[in-house]
Amino acid sequence: MIAQFSAIYHIIGIAKTSMIRFYAARWSVLEVNMIDRVLHRLRGWLQQFFPERQIYHRSEGKVNYISLTPRNQMIAAASGVVLVIWLFYSTMSVFSSGHLLSSQSIRAHESRTKVQLMLSEARARETSTQALLENRTKEFSIAANEFEQRLETLKLLINHVNEPTVSVNASQSLTSGNLIMAAAASDPEPRQSRPLAPPIIDNTNQPMARLSMLKNQQDFILRTAEETTTDKVENLRSILQFTGLNAEKLLATEKTNVGGPYIAMSESELFAETLDIDNDFSRRILRLTARLSEAKQLEQIVITTPLANPVLVEHRRTSKFGSRIDPITGKPARHPGMDFGAFRLAPIGATSAGKVVYAGWKSGYGRFVEIDHGRGFRTRYAHMAKLVVKRGQIVQEGEKIGLMGSSGRSTGTHLHYEVWHNGKIYDPEKFLKAGLYVQQKK
Repeated sequence: MIAQFSAIYHIIGIAKTSMIRFYAARWSVLEVNMIDRVLHRLRGWLQQFFPERQIYHRSEGKVNYISLTPRNQMIAAASGVVLVIWLFYSTMSVFSSGHLLSSQSIRAHESRTKVQLMLSEARARETSTQALLENRTKEFSIAANEFEQRLETLKLLINHVNEPTVSVNASQSLTSGNLIMAAAASDPEPRQSRPLAPPIIDNTNQPMARLSMLKNQQDFILRTAEETTTDKVENLRSILQFTGLNAEKLLATEKTNVGGPYIAMSESELFAETLDIDNDFSRRILRLTARLSEAKQLEQIVITTPLANPVLVEHRRTSKFGSRIDPITGKPARHPGMDFGAFRLAPIGATSAGKVVYAGWKSGYGRFVEIDHGRGFRTRYAHMAKLVVKRGQIVQEGEKIGLMGSSGRSTGTHLHYEVWHNGKIYDPEKFLKAGLYVQQKK
């Protein structure tokens, strides 16, 4: 840097000499003197600002000094100016670069913000999807549990629906083995339940499709149970209609009873009571349970009803129920039962299970047996030659209770048979007609 200023100073001197020579050749002496004065003033101004200076330095009793010539000071000043310019330029460059870096930082920050926002949105969508999946999984689990509970309910009900109690003694019957006959008492031809379409089988593994398939199967099972139960109720009512009994009155009497044979229905009834009655399935279950309870009550009534034939061998009917000519007096009389003829000592059996409440001699009846079958039913067997049961004994349907004879007020070997219900006598012929279609399940 000093060499540069020395070169500049030397160049100025050369320039001065050249100018003098140039102007001396062409200009007048005055002009040359003017230039010389200007240069002299410039040199004086420089010497004024850059006078020769000395820097003294004393060390160990010696004084040394450094002489700073104007030329050196000018070089130092020029160097300082150049340094200041360089510092200013550097500062401005740094400031400019900092501003640029700041802009880039802002853009980078904005980019990071956008990326973070996108990540937040992605996490939010992931969380939402996860929640939706968990919700769907929970709904599927709830639906599956509901179907399991429904299937358990259906199993309980189907067990009761298919539980064999009585069956038709004819050519056709339901798959459950229960009673099947004409719904109308005037038409004794057996009939079949209406056919139901099988459920659609879907082999897909999709959860909702599987639930739909289970729902279809559930509906099929429920409709089958409803059909079977409805048929059973209709058939049992028809049986009771054959006998001349009022099914509604019998059911009303049953509703006043507590416990007994209806305990078997308690599981399904209690389960059905816990269901939501606002649900269509629950309402159908409650209706089916009510119909099934009615069917069970009617079945128990039919089981108790004396429908079997009292004579256990081939026989003939010698006198009907109602008005007739008395065989002894020859006058019109009321016959409260039905007479059966067969050989002497022909076996006589109970027409339904029950308890022997009388076994012995009874005026007009001879050797006589009366059986209480429950639910107001009683049967009487008269004119027997010998009794094989005792009072208080429990007998089953078809069990032998005596032998046919002609004891008491009788004109020959026969059995006098009566059917009573709640103190009222009924025509045994109607009970025997109903018994042609029904047999007890052993």
